[in-house]
Amino acid sequence: MNACRKIRIILSLLCFLFVQINITYAQIVVSPNKTADSLVQKLSGQGVTVSNATLNCAARANGYFNVVSSNLGLDSGIVLTTGLASTEGNEYGINGSASNLASNDNGLPGDPSLLPLALQTTYDACDLEFDVVPNGDSIKFDYVFSSEEYKNSVCGPYNDAFAFFISGPGISGYDNMALVPGTTIPVTINSINDSIPGRIGNISNCEMMGPGAPFKGYYIDNSAGTTLTHWGLTDVLQAVHAVIPCNTYHLKIVIADAGDPLYDSGVFLKAGSLHTGSFSISAIPPVAYDTASIFCVKGCLPGRFRVYTSQVYPVAKTIKFITGGNAISGVDYSPIADSIVIPANQLSADVIINGLQTPALGTKTIKLYIQSPYTCAGINNIIDSSSMLIYDTLHISMMTQDTVVCGNENIHLQVAGDSILFYNWSPANGLSNASIQDPGLYTTGTTTYVVVAALPGTTCPAKTAEITVAVKLTPQVEMNPDTTVCFNTPIRLNPILAQSNLYYSYYWIGPNGFTSTLRDVEISNATNQNSGTYTILVLIDTNNCRAGSSTIINVNTPDTPIVKPIQTFCLNKPADSLKATGTNLLWYFPQSDTPSIFAPVPPTDNVADYNYYVTETIGNCESPKTLIDVSVKRCCDGNIFIPNAFTPNGDGKNDKFEPVMDYGYSVIGIYIFNRWGQVVFSALDGSWDGNFDGAACAVGTYFYKIEFNCILGGTTERVGDVTLIR
Repeated sequence: MNACRKIRIILSLLCFLFVQINITYAQIVVSPNKTADSLVQKLSGQGVTVSNATLNCAARANGYFNVVSSNLGLDSGIVLTTGLASTEGNEYGINGSASNLASNDNGLPGDPSLLPLALQTTYDACDLEFDVVPNGDSIKFDYVFSSEEYKNSVCGPYNDAFAFFISGPGISGYDNMALVPGTTIPVTINSINDSIPGRIGNISNCEMMGPGAPFKGYYIDNSAGTTLTHWGLTDVLQAVHAVIPCNTYHLKIVIADAGDPLYDSGVFLKAGSLHTGSFSISAIPPVAYDTASIFCVKGCLPGRFRVYTSQVYPVAKTIKFITGGNAISGVDYSPIADSIVIPANQLSADVIINGLQTPALGTKTIKLYIQSPYTCAGINNIIDSSSMLIYDTLHISMMTQDTVVCGNENIHLQVAGDSILFYNWSPANGLSNASIQDPGLYTTGTTTYVVVAALPGTTCPAKTAEITVAVKLTPQVEMNPDTTVCFNTPIRLNPILAQSNLYYSYYWIGPNGFTSTLRDVEISNATNQNSGTYTILVLIDTNNCRAGSSTIINVNTPDTPIVKPIQTFCLNKPADSLKATGTNLLWYFPQSDTPSIFAPVPPTDNVADYNYYVTETIGNCESPKTLIDVSVKRCCDGNIFIPNAFTPNGDGKNDKFEPVMDYGYSVIGIYIFNRWGQVVFSALDGSWDGNFDGAACAVGTYFYKIEFNCILGGTTERVGDVTLIR
C-alpha cells in the first residue's frame, strides 16, 4: 500500500472518529439480503427468459430498493454494492446523507475479471450471474453507478470497477455492456465525472480512458445529497447488446473495490428493465385533445393500435398478434388480420379497429397481444400488449330531474356522459360554467336548460338533454348599509322587504350571541360588544323560501382620558384646575349633566369631597366618563403623635418607631441618639427598626429629633425620648 493510500485511510478514520455525523432519514428504502433468483426476477421484464442464477456477494451488500424521494433517477429495482446496501444503526449503507461515511470492509475477495478495468487488485466483489434467452435481437436494461470514490479519487489510480459481462453465440469471449453511451469506453469514476481531479488525481488519468473522456454530461454531484451516501453518481444509463434471438446468453453483473476495501461503490438496476425491447404496442388516443382516453365508437370513430420497433430494419418485419378482451370479432368490430407488417426502414405500423353498429351491447374491451417475430423452441412468445374500449355510441343523459327551487338556491346540474365529449349549455345565465359537464346553477327565474354534447373532428352525432328549473316566490330583503354609531347611542336595524303583503318569519343573529325574531330591532346604549355583523334571515311561511341580508355595525368608542383618579387639595388654599390627558376633553361638574370644554377648579372654602367626570370626543362620538375623586382637607393644623415606646421583636406589632401625622405633614429628617449622644439612626424619612449598623440595639431609653415639612409651607420639629423594649 503506497504512502498516499495510507494517508487517505488515516484521514477517513479520523473523519469517522471525530466528525459529528448528521443522521437523516433515507428516502431510498432498501431491503437487503436477497436470493439470486429473486434479484434476477426483480430485474427481468418482457421478452426474456432467465435461469441458473447465482450470487457471490455479502448478505447485506445486495437487496431491493424503492425510492420515496431522491435524485437517483430510478423508482425501484435491485442494488449491488461493495459495502452495505442498507443503513442499520451506526453502520451506514448506500442509503442516507452524503455527510455520512459508509466505508465498509466486507472481508471478501475481489473478482479477477475486473482487473483489466481496475488495473489493481480488487476486494469485496459482489457478483450476480444468470442465463438469459431473448425473444428479440437485443438485450437492454437501465442502471445508475455511484461511488464514495468520487471527489477525492477522481482521475486517480483507485478506479473502483464494475461491469456487465455478456457471453454467448456471436460474441468472442465476453463483452462489457456498461459503456459510456455512443462509445466503447467502460463506465468508471475516471470516465464519467466533473473533470475536477481529486487530491491524488491527475486529469491525464481520466483523458487516457478514451476520446472525449471525462464525460461531464452524465455526472451528478451528490456531495450535498440527503438520500444517497455516495458523493457522486451517473445519470440513468442503458446497457445494450445485440444478440441472436432464441439463443442462450450468460450475463455477469459484478462490482468490486480497487486497491483496498475502503470507500464503497454501488450499482442500481431498474426493476423490470431487462428486456429484449425490439417491438412494442400501444393504443392511440382517437382525438388529439384527449391523450388519456383510449377508445373507439361504433359507426363513427375508429380506433387505432400502433406497433413499434425500436430500430429501423432494412427489410419488412411481420408481427403477429392475438386478440383478447370481451369484444367479439364480427359483432362488436370488423374482423382484422392476425398480423401487421412494419415496412422496411420504418419504425411503426397501425392496426385499425372499426366498431360495428349493432344494438346496444354495452362498452366492450379489445386487447392485442403481440408476439415476438422470432420463434423460440416452436413458441411465439408474447412480448407486449395494449387494450382499447369499444363504445356502442356516444351518450348523455340528464341525471338531475326537473325541479322547483327557491330563487336564491344553488343547485348542481349533473349529466351522465363520456368525459371526452365537449359540452355546451344554453342559456348560460346563472351557470357557473356553460362549457363543462356538470355546472353549478344559481337562478332567479323559471328556465329550461339544454345541453349539447359533441365530439369535434369526428362524424359522431351530437347528443342533447334538457332540464326545466322552476323558481318559487322568494323574499327580497335589503339591510341598512354598513355604518358606524357612537358609544352609548342606539343601533337601529330596519330591513327593507320588496313584497310587503306576505307572511314572513324573521330570524336575527349578531355579535355576542345576539338573536331576535322581530322585524325591526333597536339596541339602546351601544357598546364595543355590539360591534359586528348583523344578519337577518327572512322566511316566507307559505312556501318555506328564504333570503338573508347582512350589515356591519361598528361602535365608535373613543379611549377614555388618562387621569389621576384621586386628587387632594388644602382647605382655603387656591386649587389648580383638574388635569387629564386626551383629545377634545369634555368636563362634567358635580350635580350637572351639561359638559364644559373648560377644566374645573375645585372650591377649597370647605372640607368636602366632590366627584368630577371627564370624557374624550372623536368626531361626534364621546367616550365613557372617567371619574376623578376630589377631596378638600385641613392641612398642617392637625395632630402629630409620636409613641414613647416600641418593641422590635418581629411579632408584627409595634415593631418600628415612627410618627403618626394628620394630612399635610411629611417627615424631612429623623435622628435617634443613645444616652451618650451618639447618633444610632438617621434618615430623611421613614422609621427606625431598633438596629444600629445591622445589629440590634440594647434595651433602654433613646432620644429623638424629628423634623416635619408642611404642605402649606414652613417646618416644625419634635424632640423627646422613646423606650426600646424587647
